[in-house]
Amino acid sequence: AIATYFIENMERDTLYILGTGSTVKTILKVLEKPYTLLGIDALYNGEIVGLDLNEREILKLIEKYANSKKKLVLTPIGGQGFILGRGNQQLSSKVVERIGIDNIIVLATRSKVRSLKCLHVDTGDPALDNKFKNRYIRVIVDYNEEFVMKIC
Repeated sequence: AIATYFIENMERDTLYILGTGSTVKTILKVLEKPYTLLGIDALYNGEIVGLDLNEREILKLIEKYANSKKKLVLTPIGGQGFILGRGNQQLSSKVVERIGIDNIIVLATRSKVRSLKCLHVDTGDPALDNKFKNRYIRVIVDYNEEFVMKIC
């Protein structure tokens, strides 16, 4: 239901950088596209434009699609609540800054969200991490259902 809702609300001419994890990868399963479960993949207008991307490749895609919107789609690491760092180092501070904090979309099952007090970031850049502190972000938890969670 989360993937279906997300797909129905995808914007054209937008580069979607899809983070690690089964919740995010369900989007590509539903679209019947290839994906890497533990890698970073990219989608543009319904087509895969990158699989298992490293930081350099992500930055090249951001440059290639400079005139398009960009969205970063993440899910918290189960039990820990990290949406950046701890398993997705390809999403460096350079990548996050070029995409923009306000262009991050978080997907998570309702049960995962209920087990977390807040979300965390660890980009390796203390100045960027501080920009996230005490912000609130919407988390898609079901079809047309969102929770608001604090980033601490």
